[in-house]
Amino acid sequence: MKMTKSMANILLLITSVFWGSGFVVTKIALDANVSPGFINFVRGFLFVVCVLMFFHKKIFKMTFRDFKVGLIAGLLNFGGFITQTIGVIYTTPSNNAFITATYVVIVSFIAWIIYGKKFQAKSLVAIVVCLVGMAIISGISNEEINLNIGDLYTLICAIFYAGSIVYLGYSARTSDFSVVAFMLAAVQAIGGIAFFLLVEQGELSDINWSVALVPLLYMGVICSFVGQTLQVLAQKHTSATSAGLIMTLESIFGSIFSITFGFEPLTGKLVVGGTLIMLSIILMELDFKLLLCKSKLKEIIKS
Repeated sequence: MKMTKSMANILLLITSVFWGSGFVVTKIALDANVSPGFINFVRGFLFVVCVLMFFHKKIFKMTFRDFKVGLIAGLLNFGGFITQTIGVIYTTPSNNAFITATYVVIVSFIAWIIYGKKFQAKSLVAIVVCLVGMAIISGISNEEINLNIGDLYTLICAIFYAGSIVYLGYSARTSDFSVVAFMLAAVQAIGGIAFFLLVEQGELSDINWSVALVPLLYMGVICSFVGQTLQVLAQKHTSATSAGLIMTLESIFGSIFSITFGFEPLTGKLVVGGTLIMLSIILMELDFKLLLCKSKLKEIIKS
């Protein structure tokens, strides 16, 4: 059966739910005394196993170019994962989700600086709106800067993710997804175990495994492997604008899960700040020239 655009968008929506739930699941694992490094190791290891199970033939034919592209993308991706995981320790899942979503706005900035891609006027407006939203949700007052360390880590995470997306967009177009996915997973696993052993001193005795096991399995299999596989499959059958708008809903779902599971209350600051961040993302994704052309075309037809 041929996949329609509507079916593809539904798959992307499911992916957004998975990724949104990942913010809360990560918080549960952290509360069970699993360290950020070990979380990333387990998540990456399970991802590697799943990718090898389904795509081993393509992975074993990896070229040096695929390896290099995957390695650089993997390092950027791991930087995002590790700082995001550390950030959840010190902030709420909602803050973590919304601030992470600012990568959509940062992408155009990085593409302009590194690749010289034309910087659109709407990008500047979106960045300003995004910064205002982030200031509100992070609790920065007019009198003094009081940025939570967890929010700062999450902002760094968003920069890493943006760098990864830009790099993949310009450098990995001819690389097979399964190979790149394998490298993303492998670098996350290796980086996670290295961080765990060198920075966190490899301590496992305090982990509450009865609480941590299911979240760890969920992150590796559902959030990483299933989520990314559905994303790649669906994006072949829908527009980039539709995909971008739907995927950013992960921050909304992340906030809904966080409030539902009692990690934080629903506050006005969260609603206002989150709404502004989502508005900035929509501004980035919408093609106003195309909308204007369609509007003029309708007027001509009516007349």
